[in-house]
Amino acid sequence: MRDGLVTVVTPQTEFEANILAVVLKDNGVEAFVFASAGSALGVNLSGGTFGVPVQVKRDELEKAKQILLENKRHSIDIDWDELESVQGDDAPFEPESMPLTARFAFFCVLLALLAGLAVVVLQFIN
Repeated sequence: MRDGLVTVVTPQTEFEANILAVVLKDNGVEAFVFASAGSALGVNLSGGTFGVPVQVKRDELEKAKQILLENKRHSIDIDWDELESVQGDDAPFEPESMPLTARFAFFCVLLALLAGLAVVVLQFIN
């Protein structure tokens, strides 16, 4: 199913993504929200991706963009300045890479775990 989908907008939270998906569905465009398990908790567990993509079928992209832009003009419920602008490209969703600080933190935690494991193994051998 995801092969024929393209990202129309990538809000920062799952809540915002679901609101936009409902707007699209109410206007006849089938929309899909792909969120990680931790996004509801405000924790990013999806390998360094940021934002929650709202995707539509490739052949409905232009209609979806128009619906969201029209809704933006008439909406007071959504803070559109906080949302990334409607992307509207034909490229499928590509997650952002993990930031350098997150990679460094991951490396430090991994190194600490390996050091702890080495200590346990050495104690067990002696």
